[in-house]
Amino acid sequence: MSDVRDRSAAFDDDIEDYDAVPWNYRAIFGSFKGIPWWAAILSALVPAFIGAFIDINSSKTVGWTFNAVFFLGALAGILLVQRRSLFAPMVQPPLILAATVPTLVLLTGGVQKGGMSAMALGLAKPLIDSFPVMAITTGVTVALGIIRIVIQKDPNRPSKDEVREAKAELKSRSKPAPRKPAREEAAEEERPRRPRPEGAPARRPRPEGAPARRPRPEGAARGERPAGQRRPRPPREDR
Repeated sequence: MSDVRDRSAAFDDDIEDYDAVPWNYRAIFGSFKGIPWWAAILSALVPAFIGAFIDINSSKTVGWTFNAVFFLGALAGILLVQRRSLFAPMVQPPLILAATVPTLVLLTGGVQKGGMSAMALGLAKPLIDSFPVMAITTGVTVALGIIRIVIQKDPNRPSKDEVREAKAELKSRSKPAPRKPAREEAAEEERPRRPRPEGAPARRPRPEGAPARRPRPEGAARGERPAGQRRPRPPREDR
């Protein structure tokens, strides 16, 4: 029973590790899965539209309501977005401001009639009033994005020592092997002599002063006279 319990506990641990959220899918805190990039944009865009609509209808320009919801929406987007989708929430505050304020000014009739100059002034005044909060919000989102890039890294990435050892191993493998001296190569190429079988008679040594054996002509087999050579005739005896 104890073995079965240990196996089940190990299996549960493996399931928990398998179900864990990868590091690049997490938000800035905790181990839960963050929101995708489009949800981070909506978290700043929708409150900005609502705040701008309230302020423009009441005072024909943006005020504290827009500033507060615009800042909080952009802050929530950069904090809750997934680690791999940081770029859009970092750069979205100016784009959201340029999309919400002029659109709502035109839709609510905040532009004064009287020519292009009056229309340009009616569109520029809300943008100028909201520029400080846009600059502060952009600075905060960019700073938080950089902090997340620095802090949230792959926990399984190799350390500097491991990278250094891997580079050294690759360099050692790429170097050619040292060449052996010519004498050692010649000694390796020589074949060892065949050992004499046991009980075989040793070759009889040649006696001193014996003439050397004459080499056999090419093409002559054993017991055959080479072509072009005749045996000398013995001298005829005179009777």
